Amino acid sequence: MHKFMDFLQNKLAPFGEKVSKQRHLKALREGFMLAMPLVLIGSLFQVIASFPMESFTKWLHQVGLDVIFNNLISNSFGLIALLTCFGVAYRLATSYNVDGLSAGALAVASMLLATPSITDKTGVAGIPYPGIGGRGLFTAIIVGLITAEIFRWFIQKDITIKMPDSVPEVVGKSFMALVPGAVILTFFEAVTWGISLTPIGNLNNLLGIVIGTPLGLIGGTLIGTFIAILLNSLFWFCGVNGGQVVNTVMQPVWLQAATANLAAWQAGKALPNIITLPFIDLFVYIGGGATIGLALCLMFLSKSKEYKVLGKAAGIPAFFNINTAILFSFPTVLNPIMLIPFLLAPVTNAVITYFAMALHLVPLTTGAVMPWTMPPIIGGFFACGGSWAAAILQLVLVIVSFLIYYPFFKAADAARLKAEMEKEDK
Repeated sequence: MHKFMDFLQNKLAPFGEKVSKQRHLKALREGFMLAMPLVLIGSLFQVIASFPMESFTKWLHQVGLDVIFNNLISNSFGLIALLTCFGVAYRLATSYNVDGLSAGALAVASMLLATPSITDKTGVAGIPYPGIGGRGLFTAIIVGLITAEIFRWFIQKDITIKMPDSVPEVVGKSFMALVPGAVILTFFEAVTWGISLTPIGNLNNLLGIVIGTPLGLIGGTLIGTFIAILLNSLFWFCGVNGGQVVNTVMQPVWLQAATANLAAWQAGKALPNIITLPFIDLFVYIGGGATIGLALCLMFLSKSKEYKVLGKAAGIPAFFNINTAILFSFPTVLNPIMLIPFLLAPVTNAVITYFAMALHLVPLTTGAVMPWTMPPIIGGFFACGGSWAAAILQLVLVIVSFLIYYPFFKAADAARLKAEMEKEDK
């Protein structure tokens, strides 16, 4: 155990800290967050459009509001790749101290250039929502990163058109972007044309094969999800934000699965994916890292004075999936006695939820991405299209988490109580 703890503290923790600060991953993480408001807004419209009341949904259809809500969903949730592309390029460019807005604008233009268009019967061309929505996330990320790298290279090498100092700064930046912009758009046009000559067809399909397939095997399977969950928990145990290391890579995969479910739901087809972003956020990590059971122990079973106070302070936030106080004040971080339940609880949640959905005891998530602060019962109900079975499943997961944490909490509480009593006797 000592060697394992030494490995976590001296090897894994520094590695995780270094990865979380890596320039490109940081740009990916921060750029992706730019699209999250649209994801949440679109999910809200979806919850309304699929409210579990047949008379209500029939009324929406009769008055034509279902069409309006679907349009709102498409123009919010359906634009996440486009916004992600801008955000990634913007954040990466600014990390190099070059103009992020110009890089972001060029990235959006490149993204649209690389996205296959569709043509209606009159010959008018347009960009399909799936190409700039969830299906285009991998393209968005790669285009954003490449655009920012090319753009900053030209700026840092001073290969630009310079205007006199008397010219307004905004105008000067626009002219500076001309040379790198021309190169970037020409590059992506050449790439798009080259791929179109192959059976693959377009950049979306190519990146779906090269990147999406292996990541899908990890993020879309129970075993792969175990690996992601365990790594996330281990990094958090070491005091490193696991979400900044693991979820930076996996979140686009899980969100893409959610958008595929949303598209199937809108088309009235069977939902294709069990493991989605709501599956992870609302069922696996319920209570924030699946620590809601520990929060309940602290709130209601603490005998130690310190833990009683902590339970009052940290218990309520845990119901909104905020567990910072529990992680660092209990502490769970680098506390050997809590390592086993901290790893076991989210894995157990994943197994229970996966088979409950696979066996059709609970419906799959419809693609509505709830805010990660959505409390249990409510979150599961809406994420699965107004399913009481999903709400009950979340209640079961809370109980399971409590049972997993209880014996370890009891040992920690007894030790802390003994230390407090000894301190009082002195």
